[in-house]
Amino acid sequence: MTTQNKTEAPAAQGRARVHARFGWTLLLVSLVFGTVMEALEAFRWAPLVRDAWMQRLWSLAHFHGAAFGLLNLIYVPWADAPALSEGRRSSSSRMLRAGSVVMPLGFLLGGIGHLEGDPSIGVFLAPVGALFILYTVVLQTLAVWRRST
Repeated sequence: MTTQNKTEAPAAQGRARVHARFGWTLLLVSLVFGTVMEALEAFRWAPLVRDAWMQRLWSLAHFHGAAFGLLNLIYVPWADAPALSEGRRSSSSRMLRAGSVVMPLGFLLGGIGHLEGDPSIGVFLAPVGALFILYTVVLQTLAVWRRST
């Protein structure tokens, strides 16, 4: 085992652990948020029931948060893709975690304090988060195709 491989192994194990913890935590937070939202809707909480934008955007925040929590858990075995350089593995990991927070946060903020027919300015975080996620997906897709040749 070379010196470079010895130093990369702890980083990869750390990345896998970070994504496992992050994924489970994001999944928990998103599911609790969704459950609370359903309870508020069941008890006809007026601000949520009256506001279709808030209801829709908060549902999107809940869904994307849970989906990205699962994506982080799925990412664990891919965190150390050998077809990617250490720098790309590191940036891919950071972008996935950032996008997993930024996109749902954009939907959540978009539903708070918005004008009558439009979401608030916070919704602009959602496409930024989507770009972060796409960066990771593109890098990992290229790595998988590179690895199989």
